[in-house]
Amino acid sequence: MSRMTPEYSLKKLATTQLNEYITKVSISAKGLIAASSAAGEVVLWQNETLITLLEATEQSIDCLGFSADGAYLAAGGQGGTLYVWHLQGTTAELIANMDYQKKWLEHLAWSPQGHFLAFTWGRYVQIWQFPEHQIITTLFLEESTVLGIAWRPPLGEELAIIGEPGVKIWQSGDWDNDPQVLLASTTTIGLAWSVEGRYLAVKCLDQTISLFEWGNPDPWLLHGFPGKVRQLAWSATKDPLLAMSSLNEIVVWKRSKKAEEGWKAEILSSLVESGNIEDLSFAPQSDLLASVSANGSLCLWTKGKQLEQVLEGVSLEGFSCLAWSSDFQQLVTGGSGGDLTLWKVSRRGKGFA
Repeated sequence: MSRMTPEYSLKKLATTQLNEYITKVSISAKGLIAASSAAGEVVLWQNETLITLLEATEQSIDCLGFSADGAYLAAGGQGGTLYVWHLQGTTAELIANMDYQKKWLEHLAWSPQGHFLAFTWGRYVQIWQFPEHQIITTLFLEESTVLGIAWRPPLGEELAIIGEPGVKIWQSGDWDNDPQVLLASTTTIGLAWSVEGRYLAVKCLDQTISLFEWGNPDPWLLHGFPGKVRQLAWSATKDPLLAMSSLNEIVVWKRSKKAEEGWKAEILSSLVESGNIEDLSFAPQSDLLASVSANGSLCLWTKGKQLEQVLEGVSLEGFSCLAWSSDFQQLVTGGSGGDLTLWKVSRRGKGFA
């Protein structure tokens, strides 16, 4: 499966250390790295300089993200406080510090265009607009806790919210109208839109994926996984690939050109003694897939099947998360032991600057 001369490879550029397990990493459109930890830290990292925005506490930060243009950074978590910073270069001004009375803030998502921030606590989703610092709406799920949110790309004209009994999709221009409801096989626990917004993959509690095509309420049902589906990722290619992880397996799905055959699966094997896959993501505008595992291995794949590189044991206590830069030149990884590492992507014969 591996080949003698891989097209892509990774080289370590820099590493730094936080106090605890890295919960999230993100790279802005301007190349600024942010990371959060189970100790409650939020940091910015650029040119090997670490800027602390939040010091360690006893309450984890569990959601973190830059606005699409990199002008804002938001974070929230166990303490029930939503933080929003306005960024200019590496200068970060805290412009919002909103207390939600110890309600756990588990999910947040910036709209693909503009500065609309959706975030969750309990059965509620609230949407704010910046820099106006204005509440647009508050949505409520009657049936269950909100278990995930995602704006539909590329414009963010719809917002999908999951829980029970499936998916509810609100039109962003008409929040007061009833949402569209998509029924899945059981309680939904994670979701991911394809980059062009044509497909919505929803992972379900019964170890299946319900895969919807926009405009069609009847999903394909993807199943046969060894355990709980943990991660979902779409490639930004003409014929999008859907990658998912379950225990130590990665499965990549591609729609068959024959309508009656639905989606076909390719099971990836890293050819190493792999631990559980903790995170995976396709590089922007590419079919290059990166995956990290609990045993500290970092792998690169292309075309949904070809192993490019395996780096074994490069995170001593195992990896927890990863993120690509928008220019495809860098990858940042977070570790269970608080290690934060920046990697350079090289391409044979086309070396990146």
